[in-house]
Amino acid sequence: MKSILAGGVAALAFACGAFADGPVFHAAPEWEDPETGNSFKLRGRLYFDVAFGNVDTTGRNESYSASEMRTGRLGVEGSWYNFEYKAEFDFADNSVDAKDVYIEWDGGDFSVIIGHQKTPNSLEEQTSSRYITFMERGQITDAFRLDRRLGIAIATGGDNYSFRAGLFGGSVNEDNSGSSMSESMAVAARLTFTPINTDNNVLHLGVSGRYYDRGDNSGTAVRVRSRPNVHLAERLVDVNTGADQSTLFGLEAAWISGPFHAHAEYMSEDADGSADDFQGYFVNLGWFLTGEQRAYRASSGAFRRTSPSAPVSGGGGGAWELAGRYDYLDTDSGGSLTTYTAGVNWYPEAYVRFMLNVVVGDVEGTGARLGEGDFNAVQARAQIDW
Repeated sequence: MKSILAGGVAALAFACGAFADGPVFHAAPEWEDPETGNSFKLRGRLYFDVAFGNVDTTGRNESYSASEMRTGRLGVEGSWYNFEYKAEFDFADNSVDAKDVYIEWDGGDFSVIIGHQKTPNSLEEQTSSRYITFMERGQITDAFRLDRRLGIAIATGGDNYSFRAGLFGGSVNEDNSGSSMSESMAVAARLTFTPINTDNNVLHLGVSGRYYDRGDNSGTAVRVRSRPNVHLAERLVDVNTGADQSTLFGLEAAWISGPFHAHAEYMSEDADGSADDFQGYFVNLGWFLTGEQRAYRASSGAFRRTSPSAPVSGGGGGAWELAGRYDYLDTDSGGSLTTYTAGVNWYPEAYVRFMLNVVVGDVEGTGARLGEGDFNAVQARAQIDW
């Protein structure tokens, strides 16, 4: 950790010397050379969560309350001529995990990204956790292990499309062999199309796929498991196939019309040698009571930051959003988990958000980890990023 902090201080000192005109503040200091466009910015985010839940299944009957620092990230990003860079680390859970740590070369019509990055799958996963509608992403992103890996990807995009594909190895946060990253490998690609992309209306369509190979048995075996959209809850369905390879397929769609937005995804995974069929889907609905419109960028096929039209700092009341979600995951022999979530989000400022989620879940199937039954929880988050 000391080396990371020292590197950050050195980078900051370099940036201050290179861009002597002083910083511009967009929730954090940012320096930019007006002649070359080279830039440097500090970045980070903090999420503080609390949850009150109840599990009533054949294998567990209890109530609980818990809290955590869900995310505590620090990092830097910027550009240097035709290159962009990002390095971000999470200090939550008494450990240091690498998140986005990569260099991106801008080739004009396309870019090449080398480093630790997300595999290109799912609109929900490609959208930063700073901008997702609910405190936790849909079950399929957890169950099908959408994650960051060390690799190389190529990306391109325009006013109504995006494409990204890459070859990836293991995660730099893995240590399955006892001394180094696993030898697992993944090949993934995602294509999105935005046939409607106007100031008031957006229609997003997308498809993605991933092939995973465990690699000499040092990587993680294919395992499908999920929490009920509450990170402070236990996983209620869990199947470890022991498979060495799997193939993942996903479909996605989203619609924005003024203050209303809808988002749906379907995903399935086929694990070689497993008799189980794994699939899941969710539907998100949201409405900005104060009239804002959810931000979206077609060239990356992802949602972006929605800022309040009347922030508290300007004498307004911020942005208020109501949301609902239906989320279903079927792990076959491991049971199925259905959750219903109602949410309220308040954005007093562009970089600050408070979230409240009420979650009700239903577990079916005798093979479920804690048996059949019900789950319910109330959870809240205070969030700031820069």
